[in-house]
Amino acid sequence: MNQNHIMNDFREYQKNQRELADILKEASKVTRNLMMSKERELDELSQKIQNDAFKIMVTGTFKNGKSTFINAMLGEEVLPAYALPCTAVINEVKYGVLKRAVLHFRNPLPDPLPNQLAPKAVRHMEQYKGRAIPSLEIPYDEIEDYVVIPMGADEKQMKLQSPYEKVELFYPLELLKNGVEIIDSPGLNEDETRTRVTMDYLMKVDAILYVLNANAICAGDEMRFVKNDLRGGNIDSVFFVVNRFDQIRAREQPEIRRYAELKLKEFYEQPELFCVSALNALEGRLEGNDTLVEESGMTPLEKRLTEFLTEEKGKAKLISPARQVRHILSREALEVVIPRERKLLETSLKDLENKYAKIRPKLEIITREKDQKKAELDMKIERSARKFERSALRKISEIMDSIPTWVEEYTPPTSLGAVPTKKKTEQVVTEISEYLKTKTEDEYREWQKNVLKSLIDEEADSIFGAAEQDISRIFSEIDSIHIELTDSEYDANPVPVWQRVAGVAGGFMIGGVGLAFSGGVNGIGKEFAKTAAFELGAGFILGLFGILNPVTLIAVVVAAFLYNFGKGASKAMDKLKKKVSEAVAKDLSNEKVDKMARDLADGIKCKFEELEEQIIDSISKEVDDIDRQVKSVMEEKARGQNDVENRKKELEKSEKIIHELNGRLDALVFALAGA
Repeated sequence: MNQNHIMNDFREYQKNQRELADILKEASKVTRNLMMSKERELDELSQKIQNDAFKIMVTGTFKNGKSTFINAMLGEEVLPAYALPCTAVINEVKYGVLKRAVLHFRNPLPDPLPNQLAPKAVRHMEQYKGRAIPSLEIPYDEIEDYVVIPMGADEKQMKLQSPYEKVELFYPLELLKNGVEIIDSPGLNEDETRTRVTMDYLMKVDAILYVLNANAICAGDEMRFVKNDLRGGNIDSVFFVVNRFDQIRAREQPEIRRYAELKLKEFYEQPELFCVSALNALEGRLEGNDTLVEESGMTPLEKRLTEFLTEEKGKAKLISPARQVRHILSREALEVVIPRERKLLETSLKDLENKYAKIRPKLEIITREKDQKKAELDMKIERSARKFERSALRKISEIMDSIPTWVEEYTPPTSLGAVPTKKKTEQVVTEISEYLKTKTEDEYREWQKNVLKSLIDEEADSIFGAAEQDISRIFSEIDSIHIELTDSEYDANPVPVWQRVAGVAGGFMIGGVGLAFSGGVNGIGKEFAKTAAFELGAGFILGLFGILNPVTLIAVVVAAFLYNFGKGASKAMDKLKKKVSEAVAKDLSNEKVDKMARDLADGIKCKFEELEEQIIDSISKEVDDIDRQVKSVMEEKARGQNDVENRKKELEKSEKIIHELNGRLDALVFALAGA
């Protein structure tokens, strides 16, 4: 990915990024001078734009060559090609002048901790017992000591959650300097903890590179992930990479490609599929062998990925905030704020003082109405959370009631034989466990699709749709106060209510749903439900998976089963199945069930509270803006006519700057849109 034309694409994006950041900086100064409550919004948007990198997540099952693939993209051996499973931790590869690695710790730490952690990390954690643990810089060439599970480690210990939230790897590479970050995720087929870490990241990245193994193309666990987590989560920015394609005989390669395309078309209409040899690409780049790189198949993938990031994702990253700031400068500053202040400046001090005395009680009434609305929304959100909790509890009960039947109906591929051995028994328990996981996940996904999403939609509409009339009325009361101050019937804010609310969060509302230019609340629930059910349900299903962990079941079931069999038990398979069902039921305590359901409900509750906070904040800010603007004008008029005239000149200057900024914004959007 170090070809000149690719770098040029990224540099062009960065040029546009810097231009928009500069415009936002100037816009922030203007709105600050106009006493608009936009400074924080614009500053945060500016920081986001400047710090926003293209995040590319590489994921796939263990031993599919993810690390080699990442190294091939970077053109250097940045990541060790781990031969052993790694802890459940994300590696973020970023630009840095010097090679270095930084460990970030979870807060709180998981309990219990895995054994055989690096001594330096253990000592560091012990220093901060009971407190948040700061990051720890480690030697770059010692990464494996921290993230790789030592050979011979206890299998149960291997399943424990890592104390590390992530590892940041800084490396002086041109690609990374151009605003690209590579996210190396844990292997998907190792256990539920690693899978969960990966799933938590899926919605945060710009592109996902899903690495498949040409020697075991589209295996069952890979397709389940595609079906349930990628497609099921409405994730479209996925590039499928068939690695080790050079290991397939030439005459069989077309058939392997067709088979992969056929399988992926079950979930994606036009899957983006690339067949590569990451190892050949890496060796070619290390040796300066362009022919080997070209033959590896990496170039078409890199070209398409660059096009996707800079053209499709890149435009969206810049066009949306560009339009947001233009909206603030034109619809709010030019059409509302400046004309209002001019009218206030033309009003005599005595009249203005009289008007202020009349509107102050009205502002206080609006503040009380806002507080009442918050209390009402709080009550509705809490009531809604309990609905989600009850629904989740019912679903868990249904699944648990079905497990004995599923176990009884299932025929494991492995036979116990006349005299079951420990090895065969463990294999059968593992097969039953994996089957139960599949059945449980299918049941959950069906509930997620047909019940949870609909319930989220219904509750969002019940809470916020029902409140829309009251919220609109409060904003109308605010507009009436403006009209009263300026004696102008045309002085109502032309910006629709929900755009005014969304503006508090930079044009975004719950679940990252953009509503600044949507024109209304309709569809809040549906848009939110597309992501919330997937994001918040991950922990729910993985909690169930924890109960169905084959390691746990083997530890509980196998010894007791073999002991009873040795005492003359008959119908070995039936007895073993019964033991598995009993072990699952015993492990599923009321406490565990309640926690899973409560965690799901609390997650949705938090999302609803985010929107509530934006509504309340937007009302508070508009009330504060009125108070601050009127007081400022009265102070200027009290100081004398010179101050009034100087303020008029400042408004004229602000108008001129806004027109200039709008021209730059129009040119930028025009260039980005390619019109």
